[in-house]
Amino acid sequence: MSKTQFKQTLRSVSTKTKLAFILAGILLICLLLFVFHNKPSSVSHSETSQSSSQVNNQPSEDKGYRIQYSNSSLVKRTTLNSALKKVGLFDFNYLLNTSTDGGNDAKILVYYNQTNQQLVFKFYQNGYQSDNDYQIGGYDLQKQTGIHGLQPSAFNNLPLVYTWENLQTK
Repeated sequence: MSKTQFKQTLRSVSTKTKLAFILAGILLICLLLFVFHNKPSSVSHSETSQSSSQVNNQPSEDKGYRIQYSNSSLVKRTTLNSALKKVGLFDFNYLLNTSTDGGNDAKILVYYNQTNQQLVFKFYQNGYQSDNDYQIGGYDLQKQTGIHGLQPSAFNNLPLVYTWENLQTK
């Protein structure tokens, strides 16, 4: 079809038909914008990047675990959460996993050493018998590195700033 034939065909189309095509185009654009605007982000927290059927099976706070913040005036919650993410303590699927590949954790207590800008972790695995059944870890907030070889005295007299508890083992 030549350019002049196209122009003649376009002129012969009624105004109502042109208006209908314009409205249909606008509706299509609006629909596409709505669909893409409401599409979940592909880079997000692990629970939200799953399909909807999997999200319902993901552990969630007050069903699979409980989080409690304490002494929030000592360390910013964003600083604390950032450090916990870096060391994997926000990977709740891992923490709840009781297999040999998982964390198998029943409770995690995080203490804050304000003088040294360090977090000290106490890990209680599922099946622990007493308050003496724990492992110790740490994180240096200034160096942004893990701390190894801590002794039980590392958390003496330090304020508790974070508690994570597995509700599935109760």
